[in-house]
Amino acid sequence: MVISVSRRTVRLCVAATMAGMLSLSACSQTPAGMVQGALTGIGGQSAQGAVSAWSVSWSSQVKGASVSYSPDGAGAGLKAFRDGQAHFTASSSSLSDAESAAVSGLCTSAGALSIAAGVLPVGVAIKVDGINDLVLDAPTLAAILRGDIDRWNDPQIAGLNAEQSLPDLEIKVIAEEGPSETTRAVNTYLTKSPGASWTPPQPDRWPTGVKGLTGSQPRELANKLDDTEGGLAILDGSIIGNRFVATQLMFDGQARKMDAASVVNAVAAGKVTTTPRSVTQTLEDTAGYGLATVIYVSVCRQYVEEPLNRLTRSFGEALLGEKAQKDANSYSFVMSPSKKAITEGLALVRTVGDAR
Repeated sequence: MVISVSRRTVRLCVAATMAGMLSLSACSQTPAGMVQGALTGIGGQSAQGAVSAWSVSWSSQVKGASVSYSPDGAGAGLKAFRDGQAHFTASSSSLSDAESAAVSGLCTSAGALSIAAGVLPVGVAIKVDGINDLVLDAPTLAAILRGDIDRWNDPQIAGLNAEQSLPDLEIKVIAEEGPSETTRAVNTYLTKSPGASWTPPQPDRWPTGVKGLTGSQPRELANKLDDTEGGLAILDGSIIGNRFVATQLMFDGQARKMDAASVVNAVAAGKVTTTPRSVTQTLEDTAGYGLATVIYVSVCRQYVEEPLNRLTRSFGEALLGEKAQKDANSYSFVMSPSKKAITEGLALVRTVGDAR
């Protein structure tokens, strides 16, 4: 008999696990050789759309398989994974080899592994009546976020947009307080620019002095931006969509739009690094739009329960597959990692359960 685990059952299992009444591994029991059951993931918000698309794709290929994902934050996800309350976690950073080796939870002493699974562009969204295109560079964006530039017709902005007629209108920054993965992406972009003088205390937290901080979640930030003439917010590309104007940003002296082709160029030219525990991907911003969150999925190198090894290998192969990657792009504006990252990620995920 095959034990099919529904989404509702997963939630009940997680609740029971929290209460100490049940091990999460018991929620995915299947007979030998079968791939059927549910995986529970907890992690960053940036991965939510992609995981949803991957899950739908996987479920359409493997009947009776499903994923439940809670976007509780990267830190919460890693803790849940380490504590055995999640089968996998997803975030904007790969686990280091030392972190991977130290993970226990549902894993054996073999620890964990991480793969680059998607690339979500991050943009600077604005709402300024009559402005449908705008260029910013790193020093100007940094000055806006700090409040050193607070009018849309500031000479520094005007100098980058010579053909634009810019309004004498207050810039109203709306920024997620953090920690957040979009903050991490922007911090990386600004820190690399010598003219930005940008020194965040942590990679995913804003430096002191950033204006407009709010505890709102990203979609709530978008609603606030909708209601704020002169507003500027950092949002991921899936939220910006056609709803807001995304500024062009300067990379290596060239203004680049946040569009799929430009991001793909940056990904294709980026560096892929493979270790026995990870496949990481960078973006090369001299080749395209380089402001993005690389989504990493971390799983056990070997699960204590053998059915989880089969289930996770199946999910990993599916999410890196062509259909799942296309679905994530169509539904969540998540780009694929490079071909090399996909190939090496598949090779690594196929080792799940084979630890010696």
